[in-house]
Amino acid sequence: MGLLRHWVYDWGGLNAQLMLWINRSVSADWIGLARALSAIGSYWGAPVMGGLLLGWQAVKRSEPAALAPFRFGVGVLVAMLLAWTAKAAFAMPRPSDLYANDMAWVLGAPDSLYAFPSGHAVYTAAVVASLWPLGSWPFRLLLLAVAAAIGWSRVALGAHFPADVVAGFLLGGVCVVATHGWAASLKRATDRWRAAR
Repeated sequence: MGLLRHWVYDWGGLNAQLMLWINRSVSADWIGLARALSAIGSYWGAPVMGGLLLGWQAVKRSEPAALAPFRFGVGVLVAMLLAWTAKAAFAMPRPSDLYANDMAWVLGAPDSLYAFPSGHAVYTAAVVASLWPLGSWPFRLLLLAVAAAIGWSRVALGAHFPADVVAGFLLGGVCVVATHGWAASLKRATDRWRAAR
C-alpha cells in the first residue's frame, strides 16, 4: 500500500514539492485573487448555480438548457457524497498538517479535516461538466481556464496538494457524466408531473 501511495498519490515526492513551490511563489499581491477564486469554486455556491441554470432553462428553451439543472443537481449530489466518503475513508492530511512551517500561506480554517479529494475541485468540475453542452468552444475554454485557476487557488492557499485537486476534478466530471441517465429520467418525470397538473 505504501508503494502504491508513493507513486499514485505522492507522485514519487513531486506532489508535495509542487504544492510547496506553488504556495511559496504566491506574493501578497496575488493572495487576494487566490482567495476570490477559492470562494468562486466553493460548493456553498451550489444553490446560486442551480438558480442560474433554472433561469437559463427558462430563457433558452433548448434540450441541453432544459437538462442542465438536472445534470448539475444529480451530478453534484452524487459527487459530493462520494467526495465526503473518500475524505473519511482515505483520511489524507492537509498540507498545513505536514508542512505548515515550510509554507508561505496557510488557509485559515479548512471546510473539512481531510484533503483528498478537494471538495472545491469536485464541485468546480461538476459545474464545468454541467455547463459544457451549453456553449461553444470559446465558452468551454473559458470554463477550463476558470477551473484551472480555482484548482491553483486551492494549492496556493495551502488547502490542498495538487493530487487532491486532480482527483477532485476527475471525480466531479465523471459523476456528472455517469449520472446523465438519472438526470434525464428525473427531467422526464418532472415534465410528466408538470403536464399532469
